[in-house]
Amino acid sequence: MKTGTPYEAFGEDGPFLRDARVIHELPTPEQRLIACAKAADTIGKLLGIVAKHSIPYGSPVYLAFDMARPDAKKHARSALLLMHGADLPLTYCNS
Repeated sequence: MKTGTPYEAFGEDGPFLRDARVIHELPTPEQRLIACAKAADTIGKLLGIVAKHSIPYGSPVYLAFDMARPDAKKHARSALLLMHGADLPLTYCNS
């Protein structure tokens, strides 16, 4: 996915530029917060529930839906709900 947002990554041959892939690779706090809010809407549609809050950047996704951890662990999309906002792929931010 092309995000158009450059990110300096490091590989075997040293640093190189590529597009950002996850929220924590976005360059500014403002862009990260906007991405978390957009991801909440997208994930809510995917799950068929409405987000009560924006996804917290440093906390699990399930908190945006006022879920408890045990409920999130039992959900069919538990892997997604247990991810931290910072680690969400930017594909969830294209709502």
